[in-house]
Amino acid sequence: MAATLLVIQLTVGTFRLGSAPEAESASPEATPPGEHVLLMPVGDSITQGSTGDHTWRYWLWQHLDAEADHTVEFVGPFEDVANLDPDTIPEDDPGYVDTDFDREHASVWGATAEVLAADVGAHVAEFEPDYLLVLAGVNDLRSGQTPEETIGHIRDLVDTARVARGDIQVVLGQLTPVWGTDDDEEFNADIHEVNRALPRLANDLTGANSPVILADTAADYDPDRDNWDAIHPNSRGQQRIAAAFADALAGQLELGAPYPRPLPEVEVGPRTAPEITADIESQDTVTLSWDPVPGATDYQVWQRREDPDPDELVRLPAEVVEPAGTTPSATISGLFAGATYTFYVDPLRGDDVGERSQRVEITMDEETPSGPAEVSLEDEVLDWSAVAEASHYAVWRRALDCEDADADAGGDAAEPGEPGCVPRDEEEPDPDRGWSMVAVVEEGTEWETGAAPGYEFAVRSHRDYVAGGFSESVARVDEAADAGPDTGRE
Repeated sequence: MAATLLVIQLTVGTFRLGSAPEAESASPEATPPGEHVLLMPVGDSITQGSTGDHTWRYWLWQHLDAEADHTVEFVGPFEDVANLDPDTIPEDDPGYVDTDFDREHASVWGATAEVLAADVGAHVAEFEPDYLLVLAGVNDLRSGQTPEETIGHIRDLVDTARVARGDIQVVLGQLTPVWGTDDDEEFNADIHEVNRALPRLANDLTGANSPVILADTAADYDPDRDNWDAIHPNSRGQQRIAAAFADALAGQLELGAPYPRPLPEVEVGPRTAPEITADIESQDTVTLSWDPVPGATDYQVWQRREDPDPDELVRLPAEVVEPAGTTPSATISGLFAGATYTFYVDPLRGDDVGERSQRVEITMDEETPSGPAEVSLEDEVLDWSAVAEASHYAVWRRALDCEDADADAGGDAAEPGEPGCVPRDEEEPDPDRGWSMVAVVEEGTEWETGAAPGYEFAVRSHRDYVAGGFSESVARVDEAADAGPDTGRE
């Protein structure tokens, strides 16, 4: 290996060549795959992936590994994904959604094809792959390189790899389109120019025993659905890229089978569900908190009132706070005392919604407010003293007992308001004892009864859904009444 590296350094300096040797055949015969096949994925962030990704490498390896004719091994100097959130994701966390695949690769987040070309020779010399799977160039365009310069860098990459291993078989992936950059139209036009030049480049680079073929990774690629941000593929996009490489390998290179069509449905968004806890901060405020979800770029909070008066599940405009190195949290205010709520949290990766959290249920403070300490009835206006913790009041009414009071006096039954009408008892208001609620007062502490004498009234404090205490009852009867109990309840 050391001798090979020395040859590369003496020949190309920093592993870059100006052009490839002239092809001996436009349609070379592919070297039949052996029982043990080594593949090296080479690329940038689209190939490496980041925390919370499967990566297209995963989908391709799963597909190739299912083929019984070959043992497939991915090789390269790295096996990680990029950790974009080192403050909350441990360094020893592998970062993948599923680690059950051969994770080795030669891809670097943010690398241009020019940078990859400088290192690929050493990697090929060390790991001796049979196949080189290349998906690179988007960062060259992002850094201001022209499509022509980008094609030149891809050419250098293949040339350098071939110096390390002359019979390496190469698959070049097309650049996938973008959505949501500062200038999608110009960026995608440059991507189109690179992709249009790739077939000629592959033909020029193809050698007698070293074919270079294309993977149609841009075909049917919809960046609005297949990316989780402007550039990087979600699981759906990753599978689409893997399928294109699988089809290319199965075709001219006779490795494996084409990817099944239609493409299987895959779930997008973070695949780890948040585990949330809820803490009551005050009588109307709850704070939800949860551990960071790998790969999540944001979260959305959902709420439903379960009891009383159940409502619809709604997404809240709650701001999620994520201080560096701590757990994300969201504070929800304006909740009703005595109500039971359920909450959920969805992790997001870009606009892709991931695995929803478990349901967490909480009942807000049920402490009952006291009843008004004072109540009076003058000129058909019921007035009472305010209760600090009450949000509103309910007015209750019951007809006075006139028949029993007059019968006790030995005369005919009186009409309401006449002498002899008295409260029926001194018990707390209850519908079973003839009381009914006649008004709800949300502002102020008075209410016009609008009724003739002959009724008693009581006021009940409420704090949202928590019914509190009653005031004493009060009634207006003729002062000449001299029978029966007092009109107020002790």
